[in-house]
Amino acid sequence: MKRFTTVLALAGTLAFLVAVALTVVDIALRSVSEHTVPGLTDIVTLCTMIGALLAIPYGFVQGEHVAIDVFVSRLSPGGQRACAVFSAFLGTVLLSAIGWFGFNQMITEWGYGDRSQSIGIPMVVYWLPLVFGVIVAALTNFWLLYRHASGKNGDAQ
Repeated sequence: MKRFTTVLALAGTLAFLVAVALTVVDIALRSVSEHTVPGLTDIVTLCTMIGALLAIPYGFVQGEHVAIDVFVSRLSPGGQRACAVFSAFLGTVLLSAIGWFGFNQMITEWGYGDRSQSIGIPMVVYWLPLVFGVIVAALTNFWLLYRHASGKNGDAQ
């Protein structure tokens, strides 16, 4: 799981780099000419969605998600484990619900045939990284739930 989420996070980072590079090119073009990168806003928005949503599962696997350490660190090891199990359970349920409702909305958008305003990217393409990212994050939380509940420690390969 660790390798898989690392690859996803690297792909997300690449999407961020594409957004930054295109923005720099657009600024440079505007500085020396009247040309711009067509559809820059659409492309940067899509790259940002891809980057953010592919990185979320990595954050869960690495334990870098938001936690209240001041509270949890004062608990006994059993209490910490119970909090980890509960957190992974809630993450699984919440992210599964987001994935389900996101998938349904994506299908609705597909049926409408909506497109972005500047270069006409189908809106369903914007929903794909959201649905994929939260489903992978839900599966990651389910995997963490199993690991915490079974007491498995060590490297999360």
